[in-house]
Amino acid sequence: MRRGLAVFLIAITILVFWLLHNVSHLLALLFEDGSADAIHSAEIPAPNSPLIDNMPQHIPKIIHQTYINESVPEHWREAQRSCIDLHEDYEYKMWTDAKSRELIATEYPWFLNTFDNYSQPIQRADAIRYFVLAHFGGIYIDLDDVCSTFLSINHYSFHNSIGHD
Repeated sequence: MRRGLAVFLIAITILVFWLLHNVSHLLALLFEDGSADAIHSAEIPAPNSPLIDNMPQHIPKIIHQTYINESVPEHWREAQRSCIDLHEDYEYKMWTDAKSRELIATEYPWFLNTFDNYSQPIQRADAIRYFVLAHFGGIYIDLDDVCSTFLSINHYSFHNSIGHD
């Protein structure tokens, strides 16, 4: 019986050390002082504060949408028009298949082979969103999304790790 108990205790000890080793990085977070990275309340302007309007614009006022060509189907035109009309001071960019491929070929040639070899056109439409946002900044809105409220992007900051601001 003592030998069985010893084997059990050794197994439990090994299991506990293995678990501690595997979660040690999570446990370290409990003791890390993150105050240097914190955004303090004094740094955040109150809602509707005039300070918000004076903050630097980090996200460009550009709306991006994608479609096969410039002929957007009738059932999506109202949604498209709602976004354009509600955001008159925003630049509007419609990314057709041809324009999308041109951007990839010109700015991201390392991705062109992948882009061209997607088996489904929707895969190219999904991929181009990330490239246009990384390259130009702005906001991507699906064509079937109706804009019913103005998007005030002055409230958000943007940091692009690719190096484009």
